[in-house]
Amino acid sequence: MLCCSAVVLVSCEKEAPKTSVLTGKFREVEPFALTDQQSRPLANDDLKGRVWVANFIFSSCNAECLILSSRFAELQRLFADEPGVAFVSFSVDPQTDTPERLGEFARRWHADPERWYFLTGDSGKLDALIKNSFLLPVTRDPMEAGKLLSQKLIHTNRFAIVDRSGTVKAYVDGLQPESVSVISRLVLEMLRESSDTENSETSPTPRT
Repeated sequence: MLCCSAVVLVSCEKEAPKTSVLTGKFREVEPFALTDQQSRPLANDDLKGRVWVANFIFSSCNAECLILSSRFAELQRLFADEPGVAFVSFSVDPQTDTPERLGEFARRWHADPERWYFLTGDSGKLDALIKNSFLLPVTRDPMEAGKLLSQKLIHTNRFAIVDRSGTVKAYVDGLQPESVSVISRLVLEMLRESSDTENSETSPTPRT
């Protein structure tokens, strides 16, 4: 029995590294306009200039989503003094996850509404965003979901890390116990890269 009206799935890698980290330059997050846990509109342009981490959850989940949310709570604590970092939890069950319901879920984790956004909206737009920007398969068809599961695909537990320009740069398995330290390192690297780029652009050209 499926526990959610939407099933987000991702393939298992053979001989995957312990933390299942994938890094590189994947895809720029396409424009989106969704609603957060305080019924405020949020677009990807609102996140430009910040490094942000995305996960995919639903509030009625009593298993992996709780672990993923606890990881975000720890990351929020670690980066409490860094305004250039944000966290975004996309609901994969937007029909159930109203802003009010997500607000209750957010309070459970002491989420800072200016740093950690729980987003909901049109299911079709969310599905397209997950598929096209984060490159994760998603289906609302039980038969299709069963086929994907039979091919040894599993419910996604990955976090996607997005740089200041809005491009996905890494994926990390959120269920691994060392995922928080791995994500922290990657986020700090992206912050340093952005700072170095800004400094090089603003530095005066040396005279010859």
